[in-house]
Amino acid sequence: MSIPVAILIAVLFFWIIGAAQRLQRLRTAAATLFVPLSSNLRQRHAIALALAHASRPLLGDEHALITRLVEAAQAAGRATDAAQMRSMRGTALQAIGEAEQTLVQSLDALGLHLQDLTSGSGPIAAITELLRQRDALQEQLASDRHLYNHAAQTYNEALHIFPTTLVATLLRLRDAPLLASGAAPSRTGTAASRSTQMI
Repeated sequence: MSIPVAILIAVLFFWIIGAAQRLQRLRTAAATLFVPLSSNLRQRHAIALALAHASRPLLGDEHALITRLVEAAQAAGRATDAAQMRSMRGTALQAIGEAEQTLVQSLDALGLHLQDLTSGSGPIAAITELLRQRDALQEQLASDRHLYNHAAQTYNEALHIFPTTLVATLLRLRDAPLLASGAAPSRTGTAASRSTQMI
């Protein structure tokens, strides 16, 4: 083997190693930013359960809105548990989207019913505070979602830059799913978005 060929092979080898490490760093960054997002989702689940508990004296233990909210919060918790271990997989994030959408609808339905029940004077203090926490948390979730999406988009773009895309193909790396408000987790670049609601 001639010296120029050996040098070329060595350069190619080290470039592949470098490209693989960069892709892994970008992927890890996106996965890391999913952690605070999932933490705030768990806070919303806790607020939902607390709101259901606080509403029982007004509505009764077996009221349909309370039962629906508890079930939605528990289902969303299970979806978050599953996705936290597979945060870069679109199917896991899609399950979160569906569960969180149901939870938001249940929270809104109970909140409106409580306001109607009190004839516009506002629900009791504990419920008012829980609803305030829900609204504040929604803003934080939007910020977390933006940060995660930015990191995931950066990773996805790196995957599709030639010749790095060859390394991605070799390592079987796939696009990180994005989280959209009012839309499903989607994959940018080459794949089409889905049509399910998200957080």
